Amino acid sequence: MHRLHPEKLITVITSDVLEDRLIKAVKQRGASGYTVFRAQGAGSSGEQSGMLDVDTNIVFHVVVPLTKVSAMLDALEAIGRKGHHLKVLVSDVNVLWPEKFE
Repeated sequence: MHRLHPEKLITVITSDVLEDRLIKAVKQRGASGYTVFRAQGAGSSGEQSGMLDVDTNIVFHVVVPLTKVSAMLDALEAIGRKGHHLKVLVSDVNVLWPEKFE
């Protein structure tokens, strides 16, 4: 069995207009990387088809050690307090190479 190392996965679902702001926020708080992809679906703010170039949703993933989670969540909460709609999920994940996320 491989030796796995615990980390946290922060997932944000929001409008693509916030992509640059999310990138800046997580980089400033020590994230080594992130993944973004376009999304479609339906939820409390209605249906997002992903068919329009404007106001498309994104799913933003960042994996970080537990020591960085609080700062990341503080930054996301500050964005949300400015009236932006964010869905934020925090999950326990295990990784093979923890040094990639430090």
